[in-house]
Amino acid sequence: MSHPGAAPLFADGLEHFDDEATWFARTRAPAPDGWERAEQGPWVNLRAVGTRLPRQGWKVHASATPADAERVVDTVADYCLAHGIAFKFLRGTAILKQVNGKPAARSAGGKLATLYPATDTVLELALKELSALLHGVEGPYVLNDLRWGPGPLYLRYGGFEERYCFSPEGAYVAAVARPDGVLVPDTRGASFKVPPWAEVPAFVRAQIDAARAERTGAFPYRVEKVLLFSNGGGVYRAVESATGRTVVLREARPHAGLDLDGTDAVTRLAREHAMLERLDDLPCAPKTYGRVRHWEHHFLVQEFIEGEPLHEAIGRRHPLLRPAPTADERAAYAAWADITYTRVERALAALHARGIVFGDLKPGNIMVRPDGSVCLVDFETARHIGDAVRPALATEGFSAPWARSGFAADDHALACVRLALYLPLTELLRFAPGEPAKHEQLVAAVERRFPVPADFGPSLRRALAPPAQEDAPRPAWPQAPRDWDALLDGMRDAIVDSATPDREDRLFPGDVRQLEHQGAALAFGAAGVLHALRVTGRDDHPAFAEHTDWLVAAARRARWPRPGLYDGVAGVACVLDELGLRDEALAVLEGLRGVEPHRCGPGLFGGLAGIGLTLLRFGADAPVLGARTRGAGGATAIGRELVHRLGADPGARGLMHGWSGPALLFTRLYEATGDPSWLRHAETALARDAGRLGVPRGPRLQLRSGPHWVTGLERGSAGIGLALDAYLRVRHDPHLAGVRDRIRDGLDTELLLDGGLLTGQAGVLYACAHLGAPTEAHLDALALHAVRFRGRPAFALDGRLRLSMDLATGTAGALLAVHAARTGAAPDALPFLAPAPGRP
Repeated sequence: MSHPGAAPLFADGLEHFDDEATWFARTRAPAPDGWERAEQGPWVNLRAVGTRLPRQGWKVHASATPADAERVVDTVADYCLAHGIAFKFLRGTAILKQVNGKPAARSAGGKLATLYPATDTVLELALKELSALLHGVEGPYVLNDLRWGPGPLYLRYGGFEERYCFSPEGAYVAAVARPDGVLVPDTRGASFKVPPWAEVPAFVRAQIDAARAERTGAFPYRVEKVLLFSNGGGVYRAVESATGRTVVLREARPHAGLDLDGTDAVTRLAREHAMLERLDDLPCAPKTYGRVRHWEHHFLVQEFIEGEPLHEAIGRRHPLLRPAPTADERAAYAAWADITYTRVERALAALHARGIVFGDLKPGNIMVRPDGSVCLVDFETARHIGDAVRPALATEGFSAPWARSGFAADDHALACVRLALYLPLTELLRFAPGEPAKHEQLVAAVERRFPVPADFGPSLRRALAPPAQEDAPRPAWPQAPRDWDALLDGMRDAIVDSATPDREDRLFPGDVRQLEHQGAALAFGAAGVLHALRVTGRDDHPAFAEHTDWLVAAARRARWPRPGLYDGVAGVACVLDELGLRDEALAVLEGLRGVEPHRCGPGLFGGLAGIGLTLLRFGADAPVLGARTRGAGGATAIGRELVHRLGADPGARGLMHGWSGPALLFTRLYEATGDPSWLRHAETALARDAGRLGVPRGPRLQLRSGPHWVTGLERGSAGIGLALDAYLRVRHDPHLAGVRDRIRDGLDTELLLDGGLLTGQAGVLYACAHLGAPTEAHLDALALHAVRFRGRPAFALDGRLRLSMDLATGTAGALLAVHAARTGAAPDALPFLAPAPGRP
């Protein structure tokens, strides 16, 4: 759910939010004499010149509502400037509302200002004196912190500067150092925790004990399962201790989960409670059992609806999400979808008959009971038709700017639900202003694949059509016959048109993770886009040279927190080298010199497998890893480290994060050395991933992940198939060849809900091209994900709510996949899949 309105086309950092009108006066003020000022993201940082802070310690957060925010910022700033304490603050109230909004990260909620006391003495004095100065101020609770007294101050032990390490799961995360100097994850969860080795001052220990005593009251419910989390609170399945009755608890945090009007979760919870009491006799609304407050959080107690959310019911039944659906299966699904839609339509009509606008109709807010009946849940946006209240929350893909008032909003959402029952890609309708024919394309796709009722197409075309536009553009991806060169050039031009070479943090818009020091990287940054343009022969645009210069400059100024192939140093060096910039590549590669292999994850994406392949590429020119510490060396040493870990479980499967990545490194080490032991290790590693494969239907193999079958490149069967294929190109093995071929046959699932290269349709299309499987059905399916950016085809991030141009999630990855399908996969379109020159 998000705020309604003109949402941006691209994901971006808060620092690029247009909020200057709401800046604090302190934001506009220069640094006082003797102080230095820096802006980092949406934060304004100040510290005394020459200050040397500890690298980690106890930090203080100040919270506030928008009404008190400027007072808190001024008070904190005046205090810190007077006492020489380094600090930072958000630059304005609009940013604060975003941080405290319902869709925001829970770990950031409430944080308006941060203080970095250099000693425990300074910390204690600041807490006591600022508490007095800020008496009476209220703000959202900072979930991962310890509250100091009754006021808006919170504290936790954590890093004062950016340091990173690998988590046990292989992710590269913020770090703090243990007393022995080893970096460990700086955990930022939803509850206060102190590292077991951290020194806790006596005054902090007293506050911890007081907080525990405050929470000793018994909560009358036993939580069994978390159903949903948001910055406004959670939704839980629980058991009522007194009766044993199973209920749903809807949690609301004071001053948190703000909507467009600044209304917090507690206020919306009260509205929802009142609404459900009015609808108590309707079977399409859950019964309410009252409200309780525990500690500072409010809970609405509701009837537990047996069944499953509609989106889960769709995913469990949908034939196009499984391989080789039959006509009978499609017909049976269509019958279920039609009757389910009718039941949702009747439930909504029952609300409208009472004069109630539901306000947020979507599959996640529709429960399907075991008998097939439906119940609507989440009434926090429901309102009476006569209320003079504008919609302050909406779900993109189920709302439209031209259908916001009265029952029109529900009617539009109902049409989206009907389409989503057959084709769960309705989020792409949020691009309708630039792609007004998108609903036509999706509706037509449903009509081709399912025996739908006669009114299906005409009614949806009327209900979903945006206001009439003269010369409305045709779909971004035309039906066959297609001019493939024109489509490929169009994707290239969309990428180039999106570029922002004046920005230092990113060149091409993509996944927001690129703003975490990955603006130059292979997966989400500029290196991956330039790589895709080069290997597809689309590097002939005049802007390519300028964009290459941007990558060089970004590599020179970067502080590399990540060493990996797809997320950091290794990948940028490889792309610079393939662009003919060997010296620049080697300069970047020096960033690996301090990496200690035994502290890295094993994977291809950001861990040892990708780093080892990079070192192998550069041969004698590659630096020695760990030279400043253990002296563990190059690709061969990394291979040995991975062999040592073969008995351990990395916790993931697939090409990017599981053992297929190390298997690829072992295969390449055999090519480089001729040592057959590497192939034995490759076979063992491949067996680790292949052991998770299962049979969804017939002779096919796909990767089983819980109740789902996963075919994508990153964590699914397609990536394992590519690693197997690389192995089989250097060693004949009939058994593994059979596994690879059954994986290839299992790539015939017609529909994936994401379009991207690593997790979605483009990746499966690329794997089909590489493994020799049919590609036409996947080209057609990828066409459903295409939308228009400045008149040219582009693709959306995972989740389908923002456009992306990057390799992993967006248009560059689709460009690579379509080129592979139409002209044959470039031998090294994904790095290191091709055998080394001169080997079999």
